[in-house]
Amino acid sequence: MTNFASILARTAVLAIYAAACADIQRRELATQVPSVLRLLNGQEVPCAMKSWSGEGLDGDCGVRYWEDLTPKCVLALLRECVPSNDAAAAADGAAVVLSLSDSESAGKAAIQWAKRIGATDEQVEAARKEAVVLKAARLERVRKTEAARLSALSPEAGVFAATAWIVLKPDEFAAASVEMLEAARALLSRAGSSGSLHETDHIALFAESGDDAFREIAASLEVFYDGWEKVLVGAGALIAPQGRIPVVIVNDRDRWRLIVAAAAGSEPQKYQDAIVVYPTTTTAAGARAMVLVAPNSDRSMQRYNASVGLARAMLHYSGSPQRGPAWLNEGLPRVMADVATPLASMDDTLRKPGLNWVRGGGTFLPLLASNYSDAAWTADATLARSLSYMFVRWMYDQNPRKLFQFAKVVAPSETIDVRFRKCFGVTLDSAAAQAARWFQTND
Repeated sequence: MTNFASILARTAVLAIYAAACADIQRRELATQVPSVLRLLNGQEVPCAMKSWSGEGLDGDCGVRYWEDLTPKCVLALLRECVPSNDAAAAADGAAVVLSLSDSESAGKAAIQWAKRIGATDEQVEAARKEAVVLKAARLERVRKTEAARLSALSPEAGVFAATAWIVLKPDEFAAASVEMLEAARALLSRAGSSGSLHETDHIALFAESGDDAFREIAASLEVFYDGWEKVLVGAGALIAPQGRIPVVIVNDRDRWRLIVAAAAGSEPQKYQDAIVVYPTTTTAAGARAMVLVAPNSDRSMQRYNASVGLARAMLHYSGSPQRGPAWLNEGLPRVMADVATPLASMDDTLRKPGLNWVRGGGTFLPLLASNYSDAAWTADATLARSLSYMFVRWMYDQNPRKLFQFAKVVAPSETIDVRFRKCFGVTLDSAAAQAARWFQTND
């Protein structure tokens, strides 16, 4: 199924960059200019150039961005392409060269070249200003492209704002709740489904089945919310939900596949318990959370799955949306869910792969140094989730209050190592070694 959200995001990235480069017009060459492109990685690529702009060049080698070439090569190419009497084009070319990294020498040569062709002092000054705009636009394009790449791995892998949430007034909370209800209904409709609604103070539970048991699940999720809100507030974190949190419980595996594909453009087997998606932006810190719960016929497991998603949404609304490392982001919601739903008996299941790893000589260190795009997660996500759960559970058993302070309170601008030492009094590496020793002989 086509992930239209992903397509729109990529289109927006390109549009932003193209708009920023619009002051340098695209120039079509009267005849193709044969050349050799010298890339930053040392490769040389034959290419007959057809046109160029502020973004890059187009030729029989395809589209190439200027930042992928050496500044010296870019200057040489532009000298070949720009007519000897076109001062405006030369000034634009100088702006391109000046915008590149490590271009001090080539940039000076580009300015001298533009002046020789006839560029005025005003044109040269405009070129210097345009170079700053080009460089900023290029950095933004790279940032957004990386964010889109991470979001494709998991909704949790994207870039989340560090801006603190604002506590909504009652009328604002009600309006936001209505918006999220409509977003949930729209998602169900795209997957060919609908759901009965069960609302509590903080939860809007959608269930495909009209079974009254879901009223009990909605009530239990409200109890879950109230209990962990007290823990978060006790640790010093402010939780500011942006409307009732939609929790969509799916009964059917085929429907689950359709809903996950529609919401995240992803494969459902990656999400055995729940997935949280962020379909609606706000004027505060960022995107609102919607919980999608994987199907399970066992009611205890259904509650556990829903609790994992709700815990993630609560952490999203605590302080700011900004995420910690992947191991904390994946481990803490599952610890919260397991503590609150012991009848699901998930603790042993979650620990098993990690215990085998640690008792076979493995450590927590590779996991603690990795994020979603690293091999620890892409090669064996099941093991990574298990180790994350084990380490966070070990921390929780040591001191829950310090764990939540570390996760959501202590200066997010500081490095993880500094934050960890402030909260726990030891380095992260030292704690990892202690945890590994403990799990050698304890389950």
